[in-house]
Amino acid sequence: MAASSLTQLYQEREAYRLPVYSARQVAHLTGLAATTVQAWTRAEDALVQPASAEGLSFLNLVEVHVLAAIRHQHGISLQRVRHAVQFVRQELQSENPLAQHQFETDGVDLFVRALEDENLLINASRRGQMTIRQLVEAYLRRIERAADGFPLRLFPVYGSTAGLGIGAETLPTLIAVDPTIAFGRPVLTENYVPVDVVVGLYRAGDSVQHIAEEFGLTTRAVEEAIRYELGAAA
Repeated sequence: MAASSLTQLYQEREAYRLPVYSARQVAHLTGLAATTVQAWTRAEDALVQPASAEGLSFLNLVEVHVLAAIRHQHGISLQRVRHAVQFVRQELQSENPLAQHQFETDGVDLFVRALEDENLLINASRRGQMTIRQLVEAYLRRIERAADGFPLRLFPVYGSTAGLGIGAETLPTLIAVDPTIAFGRPVLTENYVPVDVVVGLYRAGDSVQHIAEEFGLTTRAVEEAIRYELGAAA
């Protein structure tokens, strides 16, 4: 797909570009410190360009998720990340490069899949050098994409699960963020009940079992919602 067509595609999916998240909310959904999210989104040469001054979009959330994987899961230097983002933003005309393109890594450099050959990767952190596809990272597979590559849904790596030391490939997918459901609030994937509704009842004194029966959820889903909102000790 040509770069201009890809840009048009992203512009047409307006719900994914609305500034509905604060830096603190994005931090909670990605297991990062709010100061880290702010540093990545508020600098003059921000790695993630905010949807607007009012807040961050779902595409921005996906970008921060990818950036967290690149920086913290794989230890790629910030300089190489910055080179890769600048290259893709400029050369491939991408408004949200970390969301629009599927980055992969060998632990040293960042690669973006070439449009004409899915087995060929462009070494974005070295300004376009070509290499053969080596690795698909489990962390990045938590982004559910449409057939055209557009990110539709994110299964977040949030603070409570990250703190348990669970590998990304084994993290539960019981909570999702989808801009077309509940205005982008985190929901339980079993029946799309907003997490904050479940946790609100728990805080009010309802038992896990009662909440599960009330909404037709498994107790595991209710417990995961509580862990997401209140932390691993809940």
